[in-house]
Amino acid sequence: MYRCLLFLAMIFGFPQGIVLAADYERALLAMDVNDYKAATEILLPLAKQGDSVAAYDLSLAFVKLNVAPEQAADWLKRASRAGLVNAYNRLRSDSIRPAVDSHAIIIVSPEDWIREQEPSYYTLQLASSKSRNRIEKYYSQNKLQGKAGYYRNRRKDQDWYALVYGTYVTQQAARSAADNLPENLRQWSPWIRRMKDIQRIMQPLDMP
Repeated sequence: MYRCLLFLAMIFGFPQGIVLAADYERALLAMDVNDYKAATEILLPLAKQGDSVAAYDLSLAFVKLNVAPEQAADWLKRASRAGLVNAYNRLRSDSIRPAVDSHAIIIVSPEDWIREQEPSYYTLQLASSKSRNRIEKYYSQNKLQGKAGYYRNRRKDQDWYALVYGTYVTQQAARSAADNLPENLRQWSPWIRRMKDIQRIMQPLDMP
């Protein structure tokens, strides 16, 4: 059965967020009752606006409808190119057909996003600051939900917060991604880090 959990932080930082959250909830509720046609009607406008999570769920809905395999593949590729890890992992499988227990994407918290990544992969650290608010604002304004995460660690008895983006199998792939980041994600000179190093030092985020 589909789960209709939404990460509430997706509504922070941009005015249309509450509307987007409501749209996602309606789409996921439709998928819960196998009404994939209704789900596609809700998700398609969001996906066309560049929302990678909507593109991923739209691809899954098309697969379930079994009427538009080309569109399903196209939206999955778009979500993967946007950096959505779930989409990338599905593209690596032998078939676009989802497993029996596949479900619409659940937007997890930024620190859980980091914990779920393959430790041997690489990521791009976009920013680091003593201000959690600054990192959260950067995360929300750039609409990085599902593509990035942030974490807390301690340096010289002070809390620091860092934002990381994307996962890449090799350093070369990460370097290529860094060179092709949009300008708004390159303002603090991203650098390459290994996931396992971040997972080792990260500490639970305090309640905001």
